[in-house]
Amino acid sequence: MKKSFLIVAVCALGAVLFSACSAQTSSEKQPAGMTKAEVDSVSYMLGYNLGRSITYSNMGSLSISKIVEGIKAAGKGVEISQEEFYGVVNGFMEKRMKLVGEENLAKAEKFFASNADTEGVQTTESGLQYRIEREGGLKAASEKDTVEVNYEGTTLDGEVFDSSYERGESVTFPLNRVISGWTEGMQLVGEGGEITLWIPANLAYGERAQGDKIGPNEALKFKVEVIKVHPFVEKEATK
Repeated sequence: MKKSFLIVAVCALGAVLFSACSAQTSSEKQPAGMTKAEVDSVSYMLGYNLGRSITYSNMGSLSISKIVEGIKAAGKGVEISQEEFYGVVNGFMEKRMKLVGEENLAKAEKFFASNADTEGVQTTESGLQYRIEREGGLKAASEKDTVEVNYEGTTLDGEVFDSSYERGESVTFPLNRVISGWTEGMQLVGEGGEITLWIPANLAYGERAQGDKIGPNEALKFKVEVIKVHPFVEKEATK
């Protein structure tokens, strides 16, 4: 994972943590008109927001008891510098992403070696694997064309991270603006056809994690139906 992305992710998490922990939870009393139910409700919402921020930062399983301990320490006025905070969190995330990436590469290597022997699966020179589920017509896309498709994307473990089927509408996009595994794969099936793609990490997002569902060096699987191919049209130069 690139360091700049780490800084952005950690800054977002840090802002939430410092904001949540800066409240004087143990010494500053609520005014007489505030009810326990109101205090409980806002406390829950702040905890929920903090939990969502931690989950989105893709930090894996953490110690809830230590998180609570940190919140209590901040409430008591314990000082931790931002340099120390970012040093610890950045160091943790860098090491975690490196190790997760190594695990994902090893898992993918084993999978692709086995999948290559599956009936109907073809492997291209780039390492992309595919299987034609339905041939479609003779009209196939080129790398500059735009395609209208329905698709479902999953990890090798089968977790769905994106699906036009779930949204109930097709998607249209130019092939030179997507991951290279898609650009290559969409040229292998005709209009009206269906294809399954297994895309190694170097043809997908590489070392970059995408949200909390696509990890670093994660290989991806896509089921794609090509509804329509729209040929690229060169724009006339303005005079």
